[in-house]
Formats: sequence, structure tokens, C-alpha cells
Amino acid sequence: KQWYQRRVAITAGIDGWVDAHMKLEEKVICDADCAGEMQELMYSSCCVKRAGERLSTESMKGKYVKFFKNIWRFIYPGEAPELKNAVNRFMQMFRPASFCGAKTDVYREMNKQCNAIKA
Repeated sequence: KQWYQRRVAITAGIDGWVDAHMKLEEKVICDADCAGEMQELMYSSCCVKRAGERLSTESMKGKYVKFFKNIWRFIYPGEAPELKNAVNRFMQMFRPASFCGAKTDVYREMNKQCNAIKA
């Protein structure tokens, strides 16, 4: 029971860290005044866009969770915390068009351009 409580606390701590990080990412990449520059800097090509999409597939998310569970025992004794929710939220930023939503259309426009090139 004590280990379970500790695991829940660690999971909550990781979830809190990811939430704070995602709020920061949202402010950085979704700000309408700067999104154009951020897109040029961070998502400068269709290859970078596709790499982000590949990194954030369900299969890759599962592999990240497995990786973290496998290295957890080297970091902390006991069973790894539940990381699936944190990984899912963290990987959202690799799909900036949906992550930013209506805050900016810069990333949606990049998606359209890349889809046109690909077609």
C-alpha cells in the first residue's frame, strides 16, 4: 500500500511537470504574434513536420512509455509510475496545428503546403 501511494504521488508529480511544460510550449509556439517565426524556426520544412508526426504516433508513444518503464529502475527503486497520460500530452506539441488549435493558422497552412507538395 505504501508503494502504491508513492507511485501515485510520483505519477501526479510527473503529470504536473508535463502540464506546466505544455503551458509553456503553448505560450511559445501558439502565440499569434510570434507563431510565424516559431514555425520557421522549429517546423521549417515538410521533413521536420513529418518527423514530428512520426514521433507522436500511437506506436511511438507506446515505445516511449516502455522505454521510460525500462530505465525507471535505474532512476528510482520500485515499479515505474503510470506515464501514458504524461507521454500523450507531451507528444501533442509535435503536432502544432492541432496543439495550437484556433490560436493561429500558421501550422495549418504549413500542413496544407506540405500536403500539396506530397500529392
